[in-house]
Amino acid sequence: MDASQMEGFAQVQLTSKKWNGFVSASYSNFNVQRDGLFKNERYLENSFGSGEKITFSNLAYKGGFSYFLTGRHWFTANAAMVERPPIIQNIFINPRENNEIVPELQKEVVSSVDLSYFVRLPSLTGRVSAFYTRFQHTTDINFFFVDSGLGSDFVQEVITGLDRLHKGIEFGFEYEASSSVKLTAAGNVGHYVYASDPSVQINFDTAGAEEDLIAPEGNIDLGIADLKDLKLAQGPQTALALSVSYRAPKYWWVSSTTNYLTNNYSNLSTITRTSSFLMDPETGKPFPDASEENVSKLLKQNKLDDIYLLNLVGGKSWLIDGKYISFFASINNVFDTVFRTGGYEQSRNGNFGQLKQDNQSGSPSFAPKYWYSYGRTYFLNLAISF
Repeated sequence: MDASQMEGFAQVQLTSKKWNGFVSASYSNFNVQRDGLFKNERYLENSFGSGEKITFSNLAYKGGFSYFLTGRHWFTANAAMVERPPIIQNIFINPRENNEIVPELQKEVVSSVDLSYFVRLPSLTGRVSAFYTRFQHTTDINFFFVDSGLGSDFVQEVITGLDRLHKGIEFGFEYEASSSVKLTAAGNVGHYVYASDPSVQINFDTAGAEEDLIAPEGNIDLGIADLKDLKLAQGPQTALALSVSYRAPKYWWVSSTTNYLTNNYSNLSTITRTSSFLMDPETGKPFPDASEENVSKLLKQNKLDDIYLLNLVGGKSWLIDGKYISFFASINNVFDTVFRTGGYEQSRNGNFGQLKQDNQSGSPSFAPKYWYSYGRTYFLNLAISF
């Protein structure tokens, strides 16, 4: 891969007693080209030598404004519109084997705005923010083996025209109840969803026997996938934390934090939400029982369990003969809660009949995959400084 990028920007800042602000603009140019070092027998025409050079010219604009109501209360607002090229791994369909690039490839566009209120009082500091960010024209490429409604093969799934939306409110406050006791509260209440129905294409090699090929062209346009308004797998979309800490005059301290995490979803299989999912590969016609109700039930997005955690942290320090000794320890997930942190739907069962049959078995061979927490963990640190 030969890639190069050039970028330049300019920014203007303005300041007065009550407010300050900035505006900036940038321009970038990005080029990338694949150079195949050997001829792949499955792709004789487009595997060896230099492929097409891909070029993107991008503009970005940002601006921000702060208004100081008093020295203890102020507001900020920021906005941005950023064009950026797709990452290299989402430009080439199968760069290990050929020079093919994603068809109708577009630059990504990110539009964002946020508003914040800040407070700084003798015993209370904090911030409340609202944010809205939309990612448009993104591309994604996935590799897997699928038994689809059109046939079975190891495919490269190319998703284009994918929009994502992030919006929500976040906050953080710190209150000093006394010189020794401090309370902290923080949280985020977000709404992260797919904001478009993207286009899906599958690519596969055509080196096998002709009767085993899904299509002799080596690719099939599956049309759109019904993803709009489904949840993104961004981790917990709502996260709340409350902390209490005590710092003693004799140089020891302890803190406890409780966390509540919810609205966490597993990542979706895109190919199962295209029209090909309804097709019976044996007959080439839709499954008779693939009604809207049955399909919705089978493809219902999986919401992971809510998570409650308690963490403890403490420490002490000593000064002995000019040497500084410190001790620090923590216990995370005190109650040893086992929970799923994330996961994804497998795409192997790419047709309604096969996925339904697999689920009815009681122990699906290709059920969603999950990642799990560590349970209770410990950390201990002892340091001597001299």
